[in-house]
Amino acid sequence: MNVRELINSAALLYVDQPIIRFEGEALSYAHFIDLADRLASAFLEKGLKPGGRVMILAKNSPEWIACYFAALTCGGVAVPVNPALTANEVGYIVSHAAPTIVMVDTETADSLQGNIPHVITLGKRGSWRDIVASQPPLRTVVPRSDRDLAVIFYTSGTTGRPKGVMLSHGAVLANASIVRSLYRLSPSDRTLVTGSLSFIYSIMTNCTSAISAGVTIHLLERFHPELVLRAVEAERITLFLGVPTMYVMMLGWAKDKSVDTASIRLTVCSGASLPWNLLRSVRERFGWTLLDLWGMTEGTPITSYAPDEEPRQDSCGHALAGCGVRVIDTDDRDLAPGEVGEVLLSGTPVMLGYYNNPEATAETLRNGWVRTGDLGKLDTDGFLSIVGRKKDLIIRGGANIYPTEVEDALYGHPAVAECAVIGRPDQIYGEIVEAVLVFKDDRAATTDELIAHCKERLADYKIPAIFEVVDALPKGPTGKILKRTLRDRVRDPA
Repeated sequence: MNVRELINSAALLYVDQPIIRFEGEALSYAHFIDLADRLASAFLEKGLKPGGRVMILAKNSPEWIACYFAALTCGGVAVPVNPALTANEVGYIVSHAAPTIVMVDTETADSLQGNIPHVITLGKRGSWRDIVASQPPLRTVVPRSDRDLAVIFYTSGTTGRPKGVMLSHGAVLANASIVRSLYRLSPSDRTLVTGSLSFIYSIMTNCTSAISAGVTIHLLERFHPELVLRAVEAERITLFLGVPTMYVMMLGWAKDKSVDTASIRLTVCSGASLPWNLLRSVRERFGWTLLDLWGMTEGTPITSYAPDEEPRQDSCGHALAGCGVRVIDTDDRDLAPGEVGEVLLSGTPVMLGYYNNPEATAETLRNGWVRTGDLGKLDTDGFLSIVGRKKDLIIRGGANIYPTEVEDALYGHPAVAECAVIGRPDQIYGEIVEAVLVFKDDRAATTDELIAHCKERLADYKIPAIFEVVDALPKGPTGKILKRTLRDRVRDPA
């Protein structure tokens, strides 16, 4: 089934519900469908064929979501791209994806490079308005099978050039079904979307599952802790899906502010490891219990907790319906509970492969299992714990140290707002542990105080030998802390 059919089905069931609220205005299903169908008609006129790519390089707006579904309506492939990327980064994706049409903001149009047949601008003064006004709505949806390509998400490129993750219509539909069922979404819910729609977490895990259940999407153009918390209060938001950095920033903003967040019934955290002390702080301040969701662009979601399950410390939950998780050693043998190895995932939400990159596909996707590069372990009940990335593992004098364990201990210190633990080259031990910290605005700690704090929680060899305090940690577009940037700095300080 074509993913676009989700909107048509939802419109019949939830006709009285707004599909999106944005900047104080509500869009009905009828209005949204008409917009998407007129865009689809324009795409066909400009030569989009089944399998052709439509790149969306723009900030959040209802029109962004309409472009996404319009591309699918035609049998095309949506290619969401982060508008914060540089011109060189965008240029690579344009050359690799070879889109027929690119939808841009007037501000991001200057980032475009390469041969693009058609460029359409969004925004209040964009060309899309005249194009839509002159087009009759397309009233048919091009049939697609579950294995047909629907979306290409380009990974953040933490190692080399970004790779285009291909997700099928079946994978997108499975994602929506899993999230809808797991979190018991209903038309009485209101979800807040603040992360860029160019990320799988926002457009698929949040928006697409919301549409399939009649949930109203409250869309913000960007994330800001005050905007989020005031929207929760004013709009009586019931669902929020964020990344750890967002929750850290909301805690910081709300420490001396009064805000009513009681309407929230469900909060989810994904995108990076969830420190246990962050979960506790959010529960104490807002009354929310963060449900840790784990997956990756190559297949998400794979594990999580249900709303009635109490999270376990350092665990991101159990495999979801139709998904599988394994932990293997270097010889590809399954490990016993409690043993650390590489995590593999499988299931309907898993990618078809990497676009135009058969070598990377063969390396990562084997017999239906994605080799994630994450290190983790399963307990006897099947709950997964991620202990770090393979490349983040610190080996000090032959002993393995998992940065997340050290980071979780540091997050327990009342002065620490954020932290990242990396390995620093050392002539004696091979590597030593370094912690890079951001203190809370009104707090600080000495090295001796931090060491004393760690001694109560960690073996001596795991305690950082170096503590560095910075104003901010380097982060990628999804809010992930860029440990590679920190490692590169200590290896080549010049």
